[in-house]
Amino acid sequence: MLIFLYGPDSYRRQEKLKEIIIKYRKDRQSVGYFDFSIKNPDEEFNRLREFCASHSLFENVKLAVIENILADFAKSEDKKSQKATINFLKANLENKELTVLISESKTPLKTFDFLLKKPVLAQEFKHFSANQFEFFIKKEAEERGLRLTADAIEFLADNFNEDAWGLINEIEKLSLFNDKNFNANRLIEIIDYDKPTNSNDFFKKINVLSFSRSFEERLVNLEILFSREEPAKIFNFLASFSSNPPDLIEKFADYDVAVKSGKMDYEEVLLDMVLV
Repeated sequence: MLIFLYGPDSYRRQEKLKEIIIKYRKDRQSVGYFDFSIKNPDEEFNRLREFCASHSLFENVKLAVIENILADFAKSEDKKSQKATINFLKANLENKELTVLISESKTPLKTFDFLLKKPVLAQEFKHFSANQFEFFIKKEAEERGLRLTADAIEFLADNFNEDAWGLINEIEKLSLFNDKNFNANRLIEIIDYDKPTNSNDFFKKINVLSFSRSFEERLVNLEILFSREEPAKIFNFLASFSSNPPDLIEKFADYDVAVKSGKMDYEEVLLDMVLV
């Protein structure tokens, strides 16, 4: 079976992906993670095929989580690799012993448009309309115990526009205040919207924290991130990574409980993760 999540709203797409993985792990056993933007695409594809071909007496069904495969292979001039990828995906369209979960930021090119047709389970995540974004802000704020006035919601919508990640990070920070009532004037006093950010550099360092096996490299990059970003933002981005192994997903849930119960703060959690 193939599940295809796509679209520019990476926050909601990642949340859906995480939801599927957690549900899957409750019912089944083996989960593999493959990110074609992190490693050599051909090597990653071979690793994917080996994972899918392996068998175990203790596994009934496998879940292969794939990210960034279409962008790399669609633009590749290696037609042999592209054809092998297409054949692999099509061969598993109705495989009941394997679920392939694909997450992509863009609509697939014509070569891969079969992913938009049945029996593939496809779901698109477009950016919100203005009204939808305001409703999203209200819902996320209420889930965290915040009470936002209409002008506060409008203020956040105007300033974050299509940046759902930035919005969630800001809402997480607001939830730490004792007084959880906010109007636009109070938000203006609290939030620094002029702070420059380098998104590409931020994500590179997040990738190092997630995938590097070097303790020293992880620690150095964490220290740099601490100097630029709020620990809550770093934690939330790391927790949202679909490429997290299953045991780490559970660990993030434990850390989240520890923070919200006051036993640890986000900086302590991140240091603990790097040191372990």
